[in-house]
Amino acid sequence: MLNEFRTRLSLVRVDAVGIGHNFGLHLRDCRFPVELINVGMTCESKPQMKENDPTRRFVNLKACFYQTLADAFERDLVEGLVDEETIGQLSGLLYELDSQGRMKIESKEKARARGVPSPDRAEALMLALCKPPQRYEYRSINDLPRPRQEAGEPPYHPEDYPSRRGRFDGFAPGSLARYFRQNRGTW
Repeated sequence: MLNEFRTRLSLVRVDAVGIGHNFGLHLRDCRFPVELINVGMTCESKPQMKENDPTRRFVNLKACFYQTLADAFERDLVEGLVDEETIGQLSGLLYELDSQGRMKIESKEKARARGVPSPDRAEALMLALCKPPQRYEYRSINDLPRPRQEAGEPPYHPEDYPSRRGRFDGFAPGSLARYFRQNRGTW
């Protein structure tokens, strides 16, 4: 099913808990770029943010990511969402505050007890938009500027690499190992 979208997918995020873990591993086997995320884990501490430190505001990543999604909607950063089922699932989500004042999203079990089905599409959207994908840039060492070449000089000059003669520099290749075999304990 995802094969038709393969060229448009830069990353597939999958909940790493339960059946999602095996599904994510299967997608990796099919050579999709997969990031397994355990939304039940605690947020990364960022003490420099003081009262906005995610560990002080959210019980787990799920609450943090849903808040990130809500903020994106509030800033009109999400466009083209017309799927009524996803919109309904998002509007049906409830949260509560724990004893430390941190936000926690209602568990699926509690939602089921209220007669609300699992918000699968809402979670898919939350995982897709929860954080920007990390971009790694590769640069070859050949792409780095070389001061001598820019000046029109040859890339290597003996003054760039001063020779330091060590005590073993006078040995011919292969003779160093022979020296240590004959003179055990010397180094």
